[in-house]
Amino acid sequence: MKPTRLISAGVLLLLFGAVAPSYAHQGQDAKPPKQEQKAKQEKQRAKQKQQQAKPQTQQQQAKPQKQQEQAKSQQEQQRKQQEQAKSQQEQQRQQQAKSQQEQQRQQQQALNKQQQQQAQQQQAAWQQRRASNWQSEHRTWQQRGGYNADRIPEDRYRSNFGPDHAFRIYSNPVMVTGGYPGFQYGGYYFSVVDPWPQYWPNNWYENDDVYIDYSGDGYYMRNRRYPGDRIAISVYMNFVSQGDRRGVWMQHRARSWRSEHRDWQQRGGYNGYRIPANRFRLYFGRNHRFRIYNLPLVMVSGYPRFQYGGFWFSLVDPWPEYWSDNWYDADDVYIDYSGDGYYLYNQRYPRDRIAISVYVN
Repeated sequence: MKPTRLISAGVLLLLFGAVAPSYAHQGQDAKPPKQEQKAKQEKQRAKQKQQQAKPQTQQQQAKPQKQQEQAKSQQEQQRKQQEQAKSQQEQQRQQQAKSQQEQQRQQQQALNKQQQQQAQQQQAAWQQRRASNWQSEHRTWQQRGGYNADRIPEDRYRSNFGPDHAFRIYSNPVMVTGGYPGFQYGGYYFSVVDPWPQYWPNNWYENDDVYIDYSGDGYYMRNRRYPGDRIAISVYMNFVSQGDRRGVWMQHRARSWRSEHRDWQQRGGYNGYRIPANRFRLYFGRNHRFRIYNLPLVMVSGYPRFQYGGFWFSLVDPWPEYWSDNWYDADDVYIDYSGDGYYLYNQRYPRDRIAISVYVN
């Protein structure tokens, strides 16, 4: 019985020896439950960090693209704004150009109308002074008792007058004073006191070359087409040239027109020349506007005096300080009678009126 028990014990020892190392190995490889749980948690946290980092990375990658899109959108808006501003500027330019064209058209119409009026006045003025028999009607200065008007200085005469300085009257302002036609040339005003020969063409003052000459007893106008004829003329020096007109008008600008001007009733009544009704209807009133800039202008007793419609008009009132500096060049004016006397009206300032006196000479 003992051997059998010994064998059984030995077999158990052998089996235990074979199995024990295997459990020992498993025990070495296996981790305790707490460590395994901790490792699992760390792994999960790492995974979460990776997952959290991934959207941030995507956001970081998407951020420059979004900025680029925003910049592109801003550039597009700026481009549209620039195009809109450019379109508005072009519209404004077109409107300004259209307005300027309309203004030029109106100015040209006014100029054409004024030129037509001047042409009609010239034609009427010259035709009234056509001789029926010039040889018997004209007179030299000696026959008239001698020349008694102004005389042209020698240096001015050589520069602008004589046979070498011919011109055409039509291109110079023409007026009628005291029944005699006159014109401006070379810085002087010339009054034609002789009639012109009936055999000259009707439009000689427009097409013929004439010149001013001094013939010992006075000044004469000669026509190159008819060299044997000479027409007596008087010379006047007190007119204002174009270059000096601004200074003359500025001297008569009011500082406070409301307190400085006076109507004819305040002046004691009008006692100057009165224009005949038939002449008044032809050239005066609000329907007969004109501009002073090209009309003859003279200074008499310190007051500017201009010629229009066959009469001279002297401004006895200053002109309002709020009128434009060049109103006499740019504004349409007219002459009217307002019950107590004659006044100059400016269409741009219809409520203002400047007292004026009328003169035949």
